[in-house]
Amino acid sequence: MEKLKESLSKLWKRFKSLGKGVRIAIIVAIITFFIAILSLFFYNSATKYKVLFSNLEASDAQLVTSKLNEKKVDMKIEGNSILVPKSQVDELRLEIAPELTDGSNGYELMDSGGSFGMTDEEFKLKKLRMQQGELEKTIKSFPQIDSARVHITPSKDSVFVEDKEPGKAAVYVKIVPGNKLTKEQVKSIVALVAGSTENVPKENIEVIDDNMNLLSEGLNSENGNTVSSETINQQYDLEKRYEEDIEKSIISLLEPVVGKGKIKSSVNVDLDFDSKQKTETIVDPNKVIVSQQVIKENNGGNTGNTSGSAVDNNMGNTIEENITNGGSSKEETNTNYESGKTEVKTISAPGEVKRLTASVFVDGNIAGNVQEALEKSVANAIGLNTERGDSVSVVGMTFDPVTKEEAQKEFDAINDALAKEGRNKIILYSVLGLIGLIIIIVVIVLLRRKNKKANEEKTNLLDVVIDDRSEEVEEMPSINFETINPKAHIENEIKKYASDKPDQVADIVKSWLADNER
Repeated sequence: MEKLKESLSKLWKRFKSLGKGVRIAIIVAIITFFIAILSLFFYNSATKYKVLFSNLEASDAQLVTSKLNEKKVDMKIEGNSILVPKSQVDELRLEIAPELTDGSNGYELMDSGGSFGMTDEEFKLKKLRMQQGELEKTIKSFPQIDSARVHITPSKDSVFVEDKEPGKAAVYVKIVPGNKLTKEQVKSIVALVAGSTENVPKENIEVIDDNMNLLSEGLNSENGNTVSSETINQQYDLEKRYEEDIEKSIISLLEPVVGKGKIKSSVNVDLDFDSKQKTETIVDPNKVIVSQQVIKENNGGNTGNTSGSAVDNNMGNTIEENITNGGSSKEETNTNYESGKTEVKTISAPGEVKRLTASVFVDGNIAGNVQEALEKSVANAIGLNTERGDSVSVVGMTFDPVTKEEAQKEFDAINDALAKEGRNKIILYSVLGLIGLIIIIVVIVLLRRKNKKANEEKTNLLDVVIDDRSEEVEEMPSINFETINPKAHIENEIKKYASDKPDQVADIVKSWLADNER
C-alpha cells in the first residue's frame, strides 16, 4: 500500500513538473478515453435493429405487424420497412414468410373455408380467383416485373358448337424501373396464361404495362398476317442502312480515281422481307418396275389361241390361251410401273434483295470508254444482277460551283472548328497542368511548414518537459591553448615524458600511492 501511495505521489509530482500545455493535453486525452469507453458500452448494450420485411403490400404489412404484436416483439417502422431486433430477424422471417401472399391469394383460399354448402357458381368463382392469384405470383417472380394483376373471363360452354365462346384474359404488369420487356418475354407471359387456363387461346390474351402500353400488340394476330409498326420501322432502317453501305462503297471505290469530293452516288434497294417456301418436284422419264404378277391356268376345252396386250402405261397385261381337243391352258402376267421423282423444298429467309438501282455522278465530262469502265466497276462492286432488274448509271456532269463553294466553306468551317477545338483542348490541358503544378507546390510548401512547425513544437515541448523556466545562457571566456607559460611548459614536458617512458611513470605513481597509504 505504501509503495502504491509512493508511486502515485511520484506520478503526481512528475505531472506537476510538466508544462501547462502538456498537462492540458494529458487531461483531454484521459477524458476522451473515458467517453469512448462509455460510448462503446452503451452502443453494445443498446438494441440493434435490422430490416425484417420491406415494400410489402398493405395486407401483408398488416399481417406482419399483428403477428409481431401478438408475439410482443419490439419493432420499429421506418417508411416501407419493418425493423426488429437483429437477433430475432432470421427466426421471425422463417416463421412469418410462408403466410405472406404478396397481395395475391392463390390456393390459400381453399384453406380459408370449407366447401360444404358451397354452390357451383361460388366454387367456380373461387377457382377463378385461385387461378388469377397463382398466375400473379408466378409473373411477379420474374426479375423484370415489380407487381402484376391477372383478370380472366372464363369461357362459355354450350351444347351447341356455334354458341361456345372462348375465354379471355388481361395481364397488367408494373415493370421495375430501368427494365424493359422484349417481345419474346411478352410471348412467354401470354404462353404462361394460355397454358394455365382452360379454353383461353393466345389471341385472346392482352398484356398491358403501367404506362398504358399494349405490349401484346402484333403478337396475337391470326396466322401472323398483321405486321406491327415496330417491325415496319426495323425493315425500313435495314433498307436505309443497306443503301448507305453501298453508297459508301461506291464513293470509296471511285474517289481515288476521279478525286475527293467529285463523286455523288444514290442507291435504291428493295428488300423482300417475306418468308417463302418453295417445293419443286422433278419427274424422272425412265420407268421403274414396281411389281409383277404371273397367273397360269390349265383347263379342258376346244382348240384355239387367244392373246392380249397392255392395258395402260403403268400396267402391262399379257394373256395367252392355247386350246386343244384334250384341254386348254392360260397364262396372265401383270406388271406395275412407276416414274421416279425428286422433291426439293427451299425456304427463303427474309431480307432478300428484289431489285437494286444505283446512280453515280462524276464532276466533269468523261469519255465514253471511261464511263463504260466505271459502270462495269460499280456493277461488279455492288453485285449487279440483271435478271432481277438491277441497273447502274454513271453520268459525267459539272457540279454547281455555288454548291461546291458552299461545300468547300462547310469543309473549311469544319476544319477550323476542329483546329479551334484542338487549340482549346491544348489550352485547357495546359491550364489544368499549371493548376495541378501550383496545387502540388502549395501542398509541398504547406507540408514543409507543418513539419517545421511540428518540429518547433516538439522542441518547445521538450524544453518545457525539461524545465518550464527559461534561463539566461552565461557566456564563458574562451581558453587560449596557444599561450605558452612556465606551467604549461612543465605540463607538456611531463606528458611527453609519460608517453615516452610509461613504465617509469607508472612506478612513480605507485610509489606516491604507497606513501599516501602510510
